[in-house]
Amino acid sequence: MAKDPDMPTPEEIDAIKEFMDGKTTAEIAAQRCTSRIYLKEENPDPTLIWGLLESLAVEFPETQDRIVELLAATKRLPNPIRNGKEHRIYTQRTFSDLGYFRADFFDYFTGIKYANPTSFHSGSKVSIPLSWARVNAFSARLTADLVQDFRRYGVETIEDALDEKNLKENHTREFFLPAAANQIIFASYPIWNLRNDPELEKHTMVLEWNRWRKTFEELIEDAQLSQETRGLLQQAVAAMEAVAQDPNRDDWQRKLVQYQAQYQASLNSARNP
Repeated sequence: MAKDPDMPTPEEIDAIKEFMDGKTTAEIAAQRCTSRIYLKEENPDPTLIWGLLESLAVEFPETQDRIVELLAATKRLPNPIRNGKEHRIYTQRTFSDLGYFRADFFDYFTGIKYANPTSFHSGSKVSIPLSWARVNAFSARLTADLVQDFRRYGVETIEDALDEKNLKENHTREFFLPAAANQIIFASYPIWNLRNDPELEKHTMVLEWNRWRKTFEELIEDAQLSQETRGLLQQAVAAMEAVAQDPNRDDWQRKLVQYQAQYQASLNSARNP
């Protein structure tokens, strides 16, 4: 059978499948599904791998933790060397920075957000509202494990959900609220940590956090919302309560400082080869 030019090779797909089935480790799967890119491609391009993993995360949400683990393992791989230098996609190293993953994911993320909410995603059987909830859970998991820092996406999702115009109609509430809840459920501490962001005022972030929690608590009592959505909001409030019990926990902040330092060093290296 001829290879589909829009898909990874069968060998790469098998490596990912075996990892998802628990038959191999993340490290071995990462090596196997990138070996062709590493060894043979003149301009290494892992975007087909990225696209497959994004689709899997939405089609089969039970795989999300494994996909995050696989991407984290990919970041630990040595980068391809071309012309005596680490290969980069724009300024990003192929594997260490997950070259072009952020831009590719942004396109995927916004494609779902602005799709017709009565349709299905990319010909799949997953509805757009469910896809939106799942892709937000995935982005939050990526943030929580610092595979990528997608906290700003999370805040935007929450603000969209609590925008007055989106709270007026039940169909828009059912679209936006599960996604917002997932951001808090899976990335509560990282989002709370934005109060330490020098580009934001700490006081403002704390006020927003408290406003979100108050609105979630009110919506839990709204009988017009589905039981599933109210359940997700309850989980989000529970996650916010856990933050309130230990608001100064700094383990994620320490990892963030290391992540930012490594990424900045990579950018500086790209600018000053």
